[in-house]
Amino acid sequence: MRVIYIDVDSLRPDHIGCYGYRRPTTPNIDRLAEQGTRFTHCFTSDSPCMPSRAATMSGTFGITNGVVTHGERGLLLHGQQATLPNVLRQHHISSIAISSFGRHPSPWFYVGWNECIDPLGRTRLNTLSGLGFQQIAGEEIIHQAIEWLNTYQQLEDFYLYIQLWDPHSFYEAPLSFVEEVRNDHYPEHPSAEEIETHQQDRLWHSAPAMGITSYEAWQNLIDEYDGEIRYADDQIGRLFNTLQTLGWYDQATILLSADHGEEFGEHGLYAEHGNVYNGTQHIPLIVRGPRGERREAVSEDLIYQVDIAATICEALGVTPPSHWDSQSLLNRKQRRPYLVCGHGLYTAQRAVVTPEWKLIRTFDPGLWRIPPVQLFRMDDSWEQADLARAFPEHVGRLDTILREWEDEHRLQYDPMMINVAKGPQGLIDARKWTQQFQMDGKVMSFTLPQRKPDPQ
Repeated sequence: MRVIYIDVDSLRPDHIGCYGYRRPTTPNIDRLAEQGTRFTHCFTSDSPCMPSRAATMSGTFGITNGVVTHGERGLLLHGQQATLPNVLRQHHISSIAISSFGRHPSPWFYVGWNECIDPLGRTRLNTLSGLGFQQIAGEEIIHQAIEWLNTYQQLEDFYLYIQLWDPHSFYEAPLSFVEEVRNDHYPEHPSAEEIETHQQDRLWHSAPAMGITSYEAWQNLIDEYDGEIRYADDQIGRLFNTLQTLGWYDQATILLSADHGEEFGEHGLYAEHGNVYNGTQHIPLIVRGPRGERREAVSEDLIYQVDIAATICEALGVTPPSHWDSQSLLNRKQRRPYLVCGHGLYTAQRAVVTPEWKLIRTFDPGLWRIPPVQLFRMDDSWEQADLARAFPEHVGRLDTILREWEDEHRLQYDPMMINVAKGPQGLIDARKWTQQFQMDGKVMSFTLPQRKPDPQ
């Protein structure tokens, strides 16, 4: 079996056509969804980038594997001998990564792969621009993937991991892609009135700090983000075309998801993933099996990105390690009644997600005015109406679930509480930048001066 996982950084499901978005951002992803299962309630167990991918690779939650934030606190992954690449290696199945993510730095990311192709160490870097490892154009990533597929045409069993950075800020899509997605359909929040209110904030990634001084400026931000999604989708289409040429497209299991999403002002944070709200935590997931095992379906089950690890194992005929938190999404026999999600960059938070409610417990709000406890109905997807005071019984019940979950999954200590004790990772830099901005008013652009070239 050939298994391919496409990991698109910072991709929100509500900016994807098959999830209901009314812009032409994702024709190739939409086609994949028509052939497989689209999961509507997938949440990242730990965010942002490093915690999410540490959980996906290890099959375990951040509270167990130790990675709940970025920087030096995320350098050590507990149990890395049982990461997905190592498990597959033990069963003589090749695993290949095409990604620069290890330079985050995440040294544990390199462990176990038969081959880890970092485009920064390759040629064809004419498509590399901007801020180094996070600004590698999707064209370069997919070029490396196509080159590998053409080289190893005789390999029948493998796991290929492909990571695209493009929707991660800052934005630099070719203007042709930005123009292609631009129409009058913009997200519901924030409204023009909310953006006007946000002008009072002068913090890291606030509206004024990002140059969002009007509703029109925010529309431009959305256009740029959507342009990057359209660009990434175009490269995914190139990959699919190659698989079809090789005769593998109908034989492979293909998964597509993200590490986290992105906030665009719903709660005053713009073009950043700095909290546990849905903009950051809610992600897409599409699983499409080989011909004969596929069907178009929509699942509303509560699932994590962590479940990708066990799903890949099952697709390859491998039994996942018994200590994994990951559960296969193929032939599911059990359903989770709730999820617990964590965030540890700039803030320190955990959330309990059920089919009806979402409780947010904020241990450290960082620079932002976030109350210690918030409660939202799940049908309030923008999380605008905090009902914590109105429904204390639900707060108490969900808080008990959180405490019991923490007791069950922590090992010797809870790494989130270490993050809280030291101050959330990234907060010092955010505070320094905020102080400088309040003195000189110099904004942070959400685009880069040099755009990626149009694909060849």
